[in-house]
Amino acid sequence: HLIAREGALPWARVRPILLQLCAALQAAHDRGIYHRDIKPENCYRLARSGDSDTIKVLDFGIAKVLTDEADGGKQLTRTGMIFGTPDYMSPEQAAGLSVDSRGDIYALGIILYEMACGKVPFDSDNYMGILTQHMYKAPPPPRTLVAPPNAVSPGLEAIIMKCLTKKPEGRYQTMDALVADMDTLSGGMTPLAVGELMARSGNY
Repeated sequence: HLIAREGALPWARVRPILLQLCAALQAAHDRGIYHRDIKPENCYRLARSGDSDTIKVLDFGIAKVLTDEADGGKQLTRTGMIFGTPDYMSPEQAAGLSVDSRGDIYALGIILYEMACGKVPFDSDNYMGILTQHMYKAPPPPRTLVAPPNAVSPGLEAIIMKCLTKKPEGRYQTMDALVADMDTLSGGMTPLAVGELMARSGNY
């Protein structure tokens, strides 16, 4: 509702929201729990102690829990079964492959893209059309979509695009690593993602 009402949000507003989401998901990941349905509807915004942007992460209903099969544990879902919301689904989840914490990082990258640009990167009139774009299509660079005063900086764009890398090994490997690059950006320095993406694109 906030994004629909206000459109693209400035980095000063985005950062504290994202930090809360990262902290909540890192806590889950540390316990071997992957959410697998991160989307704005599951990031509930409420006012608390004078802060109107306090965020609670909801609905772990399709979470994947790592278990020790030797102890008789069972996973909640199996590889090959597709669950989740297409607009925020990682390429590996869209393909029915195994999903780990990096799938949540991709979904969080979509939310970050949406907060920074006012819309999600991929759209289609059918479910499979969106999934296909997640698997094969590069998202439009955020800096091509947002004009001042909320223009996306090169550093923030690099952070977003790293989160949205198609292969999990190319993304941030933990929420803490994402937070560290955000802190670098907020400190006026160049995030690590900038150099990585320049290397991948031949310094483009």
